[in-house]
Parts: sequence; C-alpha cells; structure tokens
Amino acid sequence: MSCRRFKLEQVAVSLLALAMMLSGQSDAQTQYYGKLIGSFPSPAGQGGVAGAVYAVDANRLQIVGFSFDGSVTAQFRAGSTGSPSGSEGVLVPNEQGSTSPLGVYNNRKLVIALPGGTTLDDVKWFSVWGQNSTLGHVTVPDNFVYPRPRNIGEFSRRQHQVRSGDVTIVNAKEFHIQNLHYDGFGPDAFFWAGNQDDRPSPRGFKVPDHRGSSDEKLPRYSGQTINIMLPGDVTVYDIKWLSMWCIRFTANFGEVFIPDPADLNVPPLVEDVEIPPMPMMNCEELHRDMQVSWTLAGENLDVELAGRVEDGDYMAFGVSGCNDRACMVGSDVTVAWYDGDAPRAVDYTLKAYSQCSGASGVCPDDRVGGTDNNDNITGRRVNGITRIRYSRPINTGDTTTDKVIDPSQNMYISWAIGPINPSGVAAKHHTRVEVSDQVKLMFGREASDMCEMISSAIPAPVTPWPTRKIKGDQVTNFTVRIGPTGGRRGYEAITGLPSWGIAYWLNGLLIPELELKRGWNYTFIVEGGNDTATPERYHPFYITDDPTGGYVQKTPAEQQQVRVFAGVDENGMPTAAGRYCEYNNPNGDTSETSETFAEYAGTLQEDCMPGQAAQFTWTPDENTPDLVYYHCFTHQYLGWKIRVVDEFTSGAAGVSAGMLAVMGTLFAGALLLGHI
Repeated sequence: MSCRRFKLEQVAVSLLALAMMLSGQSDAQTQYYGKLIGSFPSPAGQGGVAGAVYAVDANRLQIVGFSFDGSVTAQFRAGSTGSPSGSEGVLVPNEQGSTSPLGVYNNRKLVIALPGGTTLDDVKWFSVWGQNSTLGHVTVPDNFVYPRPRNIGEFSRRQHQVRSGDVTIVNAKEFHIQNLHYDGFGPDAFFWAGNQDDRPSPRGFKVPDHRGSSDEKLPRYSGQTINIMLPGDVTVYDIKWLSMWCIRFTANFGEVFIPDPADLNVPPLVEDVEIPPMPMMNCEELHRDMQVSWTLAGENLDVELAGRVEDGDYMAFGVSGCNDRACMVGSDVTVAWYDGDAPRAVDYTLKAYSQCSGASGVCPDDRVGGTDNNDNITGRRVNGITRIRYSRPINTGDTTTDKVIDPSQNMYISWAIGPINPSGVAAKHHTRVEVSDQVKLMFGREASDMCEMISSAIPAPVTPWPTRKIKGDQVTNFTVRIGPTGGRRGYEAITGLPSWGIAYWLNGLLIPELELKRGWNYTFIVEGGNDTATPERYHPFYITDDPTGGYVQKTPAEQQQVRVFAGVDENGMPTAAGRYCEYNNPNGDTSETSETFAEYAGTLQEDCMPGQAAQFTWTPDENTPDLVYYHCFTHQYLGWKIRVVDEFTSGAAGVSAGMLAVMGTLFAGALLLGHI
C-alpha cells in the first residue's frame, strides 16, 4: 500500500533528503565519547597530566585530550579504595595493552581496558600513578552507571509486512535488528532517520543498510538479523526515530523511537579498538569456570560459550542424550576452542563414553555420517577469559547426529571442559556436569541473565610427578592395566600431550618409560578390556613406532607410514586385550593434594571384570628402532616410550624390582590385589 503525493512535493522531498544524507545531519551534536567520569587536573601539576576520562562500557575507558610530559616514571592504576593507593590498586595497561612506563603524550585520545575481569562496578578511582603517589586522578561517582547497549523494542507494523524482533542500540552509531521481515516491494524504500519531527516524516535522511549501501533500495528481509550504522558524524543522540521509509511516496512502513537523550546511556563507537559483540539475551552459569549465553533468533539459536580455560582446552555444550537427566552418551554438543588464533566450534555427537574411533565414541558429526551445522563462528580472548560464539538451527534436519531443540521445553543439557588433542579432536574432559548439579534450560524463555563475572584467576601451579623408568635387566614381566592420568601432575605433565582421561599403568606405575634390551624376552600381561561392543572398556595393547597410537583410527595411507612390532596377528588385528582392570578414585581425584606419587597411588582402588588376562612375549631385535611406544590399538594417547638398547645404561635412574615390590605393598592396602 502506498500514499501518493504531488510530483512537485516528491522532487522537493528528494532534494531535501539528498542534502541531509550527504551532510550526515546538519545539526549533529559534538562528538560523543561516552559517559564522563571526570577530568585530570590542569597541566600545572606534576608531570603535566591533563585530560577528560569517559566510560565506554563495563571495562573500557576513553581519555580525551590526554597529556603527560613523561618527566616522572608513571603508569595507569585503578582501585576500589576511597582514594588512590599504590598498595591497593591494580595496574591498568595503556592503549597498547602494555604496563610499561608511560611515554610522552600531547593532547591524545586513548582507549584503554581495565585488567583481569575488573569492571567499573569494582573501581572507585582511576589514576596516573608515579613515585608512590597520584599525579592526577578521577573519582568514579557513587552509583555510577556505565554505558551499555539499549533495547528499544520492535519496528511498528504499518506496511509491506514489516515486522522485527527487538532493535538494540549497540553503540551511539549502530543498531542491531533481530529477525527482520519486509516484503521488498517498496519502490524507493530505505532506512530513514531524523529529528525534525516527532514522528517519521520527509524531513529525514538515509541510513545505509546492512550492506553499507544507501544507493540501492532495501532488499527483501525474511527473518535476517542485521546491523546498520548511522552516516557521517550522526549519533543516536541526534535523532528521534528510525524508520523503513519510501521516499517516492513519503510512506512509513514501520518505525522505532529513540529514547530521550537524557535517558540514553549507550557506548560510543570506538573505532580504534575491537567493538565488543552484541550481548546475548540469556545467560546461565554452568560452573565457576564456564557460562553459556544465548539468543533465540527465529529458527536459529545464537550461542556464546565463555570460560576460564587454558590454551588447548575446549568448552563443550549441547543437549543431553537423556530426556530425564544429564547424560553424556547420546548428547548433541558443540565443541569450541581456539585453534592457534582461530576460534573453532565443531558439531559433535557422543555415541559412546570413549575416544572417537571409527563410527563410535565422542566424534565430530562429519566423521560419523552427519553434518557440521554450526556457522557464524567468532571468538575473542580477553583477560584470561575465552569467548566463542556460533549459530545453529534449532532443527537441523540431521536425524543421524543432531537433536531438535524445542524452545518451549525445559531440556537437560550436557557440558564439559577438556583438552583438544594434536589431531584436533576432543579428548576426555577434566571438568563436567555432575549428577548433583544438573541443569535444564528453556531456550525460548523470557530474557534472563543469571551470570556473574567469571573470575580470570589462574590455577595455582603444581609439581609434576617424576617420570618413572623400569629397566628391563631387573623386570621382564609387565602387567598392563587402565588407570587415571594423574590430573595436571600426570600424563600431560610427563608427555606434554593431552590425554583422554585414562592411561596405561604398568606394574602399578603411571605410563613408566621402559628400557628394554635387544635379544631379551619380555612378557606383557594385558588387562585392558576385550568387549568390542563397549569402546570405553576396549583397549588392546600393542607396540609401535607411532608416538600417538590408535592404529585403527588411521587411514590406510597413514597406517602404511607406521610399523607395528607386537600385539597384533598376521592379519593386523589386535590380540592383547584381556579382561578389563581399572584403578579408580573412589573418593575423588587427589593428584593435586597428595604429596608424593606413592601417596596418590595409595588412594586408588582396583576394579576388575571377570575373565582372563591376555598375554604376549616380545623380543626386540636388531631391526627394532631405538625408540618405540606402547599404545592402545583403538585409542590415542594412552601409553608412552620404550627405549631399546644394546646394553643397559649404567647408573640410569630407574625403578628396580625392589622398588616395584614396595609399590606393590603400597597398593595392597588400597587395591583388591586378589583380582590380579
């Protein structure tokens, strides 16, 4: 539907609109820097400190007209005490992210970020600090409200099927429009803004669309979520409304109104630093180290995972495999991590409680016949917190690997934190949802932010367990079982590689290094599990020159590149599995609180299934390399090194038969050694 006007009026309106669009807005206010906190003293003070300090958002400041003569060694500092104090405050990096002494500044504009998760809620003062005193500071007023994005509602529904989700002012120049609909039939339609009148009128100007174009009429929108930017120097403080408007017929298809400037406290557009992404509508704390945020955008779910995770760790989140509780097997999750400098968010299916092997285990969808349905992947790492965003359809149509998200239902979810192995596949978690702390989420609920700020504290360092070596001149029989990895002090500290959360234990020791002599016979008694239908309890033992193991996971071409010395038959099938025996932590992991490995081992309990052990004898020969490995045939990163020698090294540190006997005594008090 259109409203016709006289041609002369059309020409006059078009000329007026063109003039205003080219000028940006003739009566735009002075540049907006954020919310003023205060000003430093005049340059007459020590160091010549001057400038006005504005709040950009929760943790960023903009200093306008900053001057400092550099005559005193100084740094930025902020604190929560009543007045500036060197002992109480924290160093704040400069505009380059460095805490080095400040250089000379002359009427500069700087944007700086508060460190370590600190926000303006925590800060009472901000100072240029030097020689154990403040050279100039500003005080944050009581009950100070820093700028933040502002939701201004939906477009009114007037013509051409215009409707939308919420429109948010991201910053002083940018709008975020969710789920926008418009039929595209307006003959001369543009985004249009103005302040000459209280409602949309011809006295406005064009606003470039999501493509940055103000020359082409608006395209059809069918539920897209877009961002648009005001032109020139115009900010939201200069306009009263934003409309979808037909210039030719002076018709308003739908509008939103801008709050009164006195009630509008949004971030400025800061172009010389990264702009924080649009906040999600919902947030839930899953763990002290992990949060999930989301926004339901039509048929898509936008998700952000945020966590205090170490380099090489992933965050996993998705729908539980069970309808009545949180359970891992059957879950449909996204595994998100940083691959170097690139954020990744990969669609996974959890078919078994084991490492991905063949078509079973914790596997990316595209490795087991499904499709990776995640897109729009972005990320950032700031002050020790990793944030990764992605989008996925609520119904992917992939019935092989994905679950349908019902926005109206409370759904149990699965989540975990753990390492990504060097092959780029998720290894076993070290942190996950517990039975006593299960979470149900309704993804279509009313907007609700239930999260506190994640602490960016770094875990205290631990001392790794010493590497154990068993010399084959004193020990020739090895009992092989499954056990825990020893937390941060164990497998990963010893090997420098990620683990699946379980590892081989030989003669009661966690992945000892073996020193074996060519021409000698060595017997391996294997209790790694022989149930092929239960991947998490099937760990055939073999000896290879491959440092990662998991022979069955390799392609035929990759298999041709490695050698297998023992543990397989003439057809290349594993022979050394046997019954399943595992050392467990009945009272929880004590690896970080046990003073010694022997003390830690004494807390473990053995659990063996009925059945017999498998066994083979291996004799290294002149064709055996100096360095080989013992590993699991079906899974990677469970074993460690075998050094093959012509003569035993003299004086080399090792675990003797006597020491092994002592270890056996220690285990006897806690393990059910009658199963051996």
